[in-house]
Amino acid sequence: MGGGYVVEYPDYNTYGEVMKGYFSLMRGFGLEFANRSHATLAPTLGAHWFEEYVARRKAEDPVHVRGRLSPADPSFFLKEFRHAPETVYRQVIPNTPDLRVLSKKIMDIRNTWMHFGDEPTVMHLREAAEYLRDFGSKASMGVAGPATRMIKRVDRIRTGQHQPAAVPTPAPSTAPTITDNAEPPAEIPLVPLTDEPRPPIGSLWRGDIPERRIRVTRTRDVVDIATGASLRHEMAGEPSEKVRQWTSARPLGDLWLDADGAVGGFVEGQERLLGYMGEDPEGETARGFLVRRFYDIRDGRVVDIDSGSALRDTVGAECAEQAREIEDAVAGVMEPGGTIRVTNYGDVLYLDETGTSRIAVATPKTWFPGHLG
Repeated sequence: MGGGYVVEYPDYNTYGEVMKGYFSLMRGFGLEFANRSHATLAPTLGAHWFEEYVARRKAEDPVHVRGRLSPADPSFFLKEFRHAPETVYRQVIPNTPDLRVLSKKIMDIRNTWMHFGDEPTVMHLREAAEYLRDFGSKASMGVAGPATRMIKRVDRIRTGQHQPAAVPTPAPSTAPTITDNAEPPAEIPLVPLTDEPRPPIGSLWRGDIPERRIRVTRTRDVVDIATGASLRHEMAGEPSEKVRQWTSARPLGDLWLDADGAVGGFVEGQERLLGYMGEDPEGETARGFLVRRFYDIRDGRVVDIDSGSALRDTVGAECAEQAREIEDAVAGVMEPGGTIRVTNYGDVLYLDETGTSRIAVATPKTWFPGHLG
């Protein structure tokens, strides 16, 4: 693998630009890691060390190590680094607690982007770049530089300071247009739907923003701005929990309320569906917004990987039984390389190659203190 790799950076806060930046940075990370692995291991293990290592691992663990594998795939080498006994990758980078935590976060971010189903923004890209920057710094890898540049690019896009280079406008042609050679359209036509159902809670708001405005007061009441009347009597369930769910994502300014009870607001400059005045729709797998925390299973317990604290040790005695039930549910599905995330609504999610599933619902009292807002 000779030569360098040039990372591509986004110019706008759009889905295509964000994904371009993320996959370009991750590919560079994977290529650099594969390059270092070969330079470190080939002198002692031979030029075919990767093929021989994969064959051994498939024989040891055919359930979790299967299919065609690449030495530049972070989902493979980071999982091996964390979980495989006596893996060769611990000769490539130091087996330190910091790098193990960061490798888990990088894997979890990848699983989340691939399988959570939400549309990532430049702020999600910034978070991913932060973990790659920190990993690169602690492992003395070159990816730290491009990751830092990615963070700066995101900040400039968000503040309006980044001005993309102008694309030259082709000179008008005097030649007749040849229809058969015309450029194919870039847009996929979609028929407007008047009866389209609401997206999942936390998704981008669809349709026009309604005129009715509501406000969460300092006393955590919810009032109609036009009338000043409290709306707590219209809210299903516990009003204080509804308010916590809507506001833990820190929406900017007042909220809005639609005729069907849907509540929306601006989160990081985008219109989002925050929840409902009434009961939440049935069948939602992951309500709300992902909390920026990461978890793992150790000895059957859910732990916060930054602090190392176990769930049952952090909740009050009156909630210990509920916490144990949540831990048992998570331990029952967790596989090496799997991802545990939680939303501000308390939905405890498990993500792997097959997708996303909700395995439990927590509350601020039955989850790590402070994690749910």
